[in-house]
Amino acid sequence: MARLGLPRLLFCALTLLTASVALPVRAGTDLVVATSGLVSADDPHQARTGADFQYYEHLFDTLVTRDGFNVAPRLATSWSSSDNRTWTFQIDPSARFADGKPVTPRDVTYSLCRYQVLMRGMGRDGIGFTRVTAEAGGRVSLVLDTPYRLLPAALSLLFIVAAPTDAADGPLGCDPKQVTASRGQPQRGSGPYVPANEPAAAERRVLLPSPNCWRDCSVWRRVVLWSQPDARDRLRLLVTGDADIMEDVIPSQLPYLGKVRGVAVTELPTDRTLLLTFNLRPTLPDGRPNPLADIRVRRAIAMTVDRHLLVDRGLEGFAGPAWQLAQPGMEGYLPDRPRAMHPDPDAAHALLAEAGYPDGLRLPLLLPATRITDRPRVADALSGMLRAIGIELEITPVPAADARARVVAGEFEIMFAGLGLTAGSAMEGYSSIAGSAEKDSVINPSGYRNPALDALLRQARGANPKDIPSLTAQATVILETDLPVVPLMHIRDLVAHRAGLTLHARDTARAFGRITAPVTADARPSGNSVLDRN
Repeated sequence: MARLGLPRLLFCALTLLTASVALPVRAGTDLVVATSGLVSADDPHQARTGADFQYYEHLFDTLVTRDGFNVAPRLATSWSSSDNRTWTFQIDPSARFADGKPVTPRDVTYSLCRYQVLMRGMGRDGIGFTRVTAEAGGRVSLVLDTPYRLLPAALSLLFIVAAPTDAADGPLGCDPKQVTASRGQPQRGSGPYVPANEPAAAERRVLLPSPNCWRDCSVWRRVVLWSQPDARDRLRLLVTGDADIMEDVIPSQLPYLGKVRGVAVTELPTDRTLLLTFNLRPTLPDGRPNPLADIRVRRAIAMTVDRHLLVDRGLEGFAGPAWQLAQPGMEGYLPDRPRAMHPDPDAAHALLAEAGYPDGLRLPLLLPATRITDRPRVADALSGMLRAIGIELEITPVPAADARARVVAGEFEIMFAGLGLTAGSAMEGYSSIAGSAEKDSVINPSGYRNPALDALLRQARGANPKDIPSLTAQATVILETDLPVVPLMHIRDLVAHRAGLTLHARDTARAFGRITAPVTADARPSGNSVLDRN
């Protein structure tokens, strides 16, 4: 089978059907999804990974949902603010929790407070509410410590749970001690599914339709999320019929999938970027000087990376080379930035020699096992490039939890990091990967902190949209000078599935139970199906 020519537009979702007849898929049957990540958070307000959000997205609703790089109503039918600091949200009166009770403004204020308490317990600042108020007429009022014009987009990741009947109140809508005690306990949601009360292996999550579903209601008898980190295992489950959907197809599997009867491949939208992040601490935990604390070493690495070659060799062209975080259509995308940089190994080698490494050096490359960062073929391709300037990479795959522990301890030198631009804004991305609020986290593992950058990030939170390009350009210059991180590629999502299914996605959460339907049950033209693109 010839290489498939996927369009290079981010939101183009296409389906490649084989020459076989689509297998019938009926409503009322099970939907089994072979996922690439394992749910690690036992509480919806501590979700951090893609697998966490995918699971909890089935069980809970958010005030708003994502529609491409924009936001759309979900629990909130509308929202407004005159100053980007005080916000009002109108709650849909038809919203219901799984037990049939209505979703009220009190539930929303409790959830916002609970989220902020638990985030701070994890050493994170949260969104910065100073007051949350449940008002008459189904309204919720929020006051922030500083203006934040992208608040609705940020709330697309904050799940709303039912407030306990004995929930204590407070200026932010909850009692912090009571919330901390409830961490990890089951919460009631208003999503289309509830957890099944049946034994299951640790790698499986079984979901049942909510008895009081109010929107996005399930057409499936059950949804099973079956974690299989190895793409070969996910492929095996799909071709044997044990799974209906295989998440995160590796491009090298496409020629084989093209020969499998009754299988389709769909490209879904993604806002995610693969990054190369450096440890900037002056010394390593064992007391050795850290070579990556020297900007000359980081610059030598950056000027050796050939992003086009990295995409071609690592993902067979199914990604987009990245020289900035934002993609076309996102806020803060800078069209005048270079779209290609020519590697210069000779100059890079000279920089290494100037830094005291004329014979090169050996660096461990950490690959956390997440859907963005577990890219061994990309790591192999990067290793080959850096070998040309005398840098040998020791590729070290680790579970996501181990990676987090290593970051906190500073026990890494160079690593892959992943970032999703949920708000569709470059400055929000910079806040995550380089802002002081995220310092020493898995998102910003470098330990980087720059007061000038932080000032720009604070200004951007309440800035007029017309000023964002200038602020983004200034922030980009700072980061390109200091190089705590190097963008490598914009990730594309390839999902293989039974040809009798159709997938509709404008949200990158990948809640397959919400976006998947039998072809026969979907009367709308899909707009994403072609017979062949050979």
